[in-house]
Amino acid sequence: MIPPINAAMAENTFSQHWQRQLLPLWQRFTHADLISNDQTRLSYSYYLTETRSQAVVFSTGRVEMAVKYIELMQEFIAAGYSVFIIDHRGQGQSARLHTDPHLGYVADFQDYVSDFNQFVTEIVQPTGHHQHLLLAHSMGAAIACCYLQQYSHPFLAAIFGSPMFGLDAGPVPSPLATRLVAGFSWLRAKLKWQNEHYFPGQTAYLSKPFSGNRLTHSQTRYHWLQQLYQQYPESQLGGVSWAWLTQAISAMTRIHVQAPTFSLPVLLLQAADDQIVSNSAQNSWFARLPRALYKQKTIVSGAHHEIWMEQDQIRQLAIAAINQFLEGLTEHSITQK
Repeated sequence: MIPPINAAMAENTFSQHWQRQLLPLWQRFTHADLISNDQTRLSYSYYLTETRSQAVVFSTGRVEMAVKYIELMQEFIAAGYSVFIIDHRGQGQSARLHTDPHLGYVADFQDYVSDFNQFVTEIVQPTGHHQHLLLAHSMGAAIACCYLQQYSHPFLAAIFGSPMFGLDAGPVPSPLATRLVAGFSWLRAKLKWQNEHYFPGQTAYLSKPFSGNRLTHSQTRYHWLQQLYQQYPESQLGGVSWAWLTQAISAMTRIHVQAPTFSLPVLLLQAADDQIVSNSAQNSWFARLPRALYKQKTIVSGAHHEIWMEQDQIRQLAIAAINQFLEGLTEHSITQK
């Protein structure tokens, strides 16, 4: 039996829960560093339940730090799961990859993938849990998807929230925008132009007001997150570089090409009002999955990109979808035996 999750918190009491429950819980986590294969310092955290039965492993989105997920992690812990989370290289508490600590940069998207594999292999699996879930958001879902296609792994299912399988380019169709950026990046490389600069329109970290944000409708959770970045200024990260964008486009292209061979049961949580990543790209990827694969796509009505930072009723829709998926996963596993 895979335990269901309950949405335990409420916006109107969130500040009290942070001080009385969430922050003390975060302080009870184990926080440590992992040195990657190329000697990059990677920060990670975990909390072990006594039973060591189920574990959920988080793959976070771009610019994110681990503590941002403490509300969702608490809900999994209350349901009996151990939780594991890593700050991807170049963000959170992990080592920066550029002299400008705010520049969103990676030399090769595959570095994220191999880091995640090392984390699962060296930190998660030795704890001896019987079942493992993979929960990934945005860029973290792209990393997780690549990882699942490349490595043997312990996971029985994946949950992808607002997965970065294509970027939202506003009025420009995502495939066209992707081709334009890829073409110009190729030209920049041929001319040997520096690719470690901010992509046009991108800047160093800026604290932005809630009004007009494209991430969440929850003012309470948005302001809490802004306060976290003031409390942990070393985790602040700005916009993306040409290098990051070029690498992300290549990774997303591979994700779509490999979709027909994706073999792990998967839940795709799609934010209905997402303006950060492309929902049409998610639909295209989902449509290419094997017909016999146990899969579920849920459109989370009213949600902006940050489903787990949304208003209570939106978060509850997402958690209900997870529980429906897990119940079906249990039935599917029994049927397959």
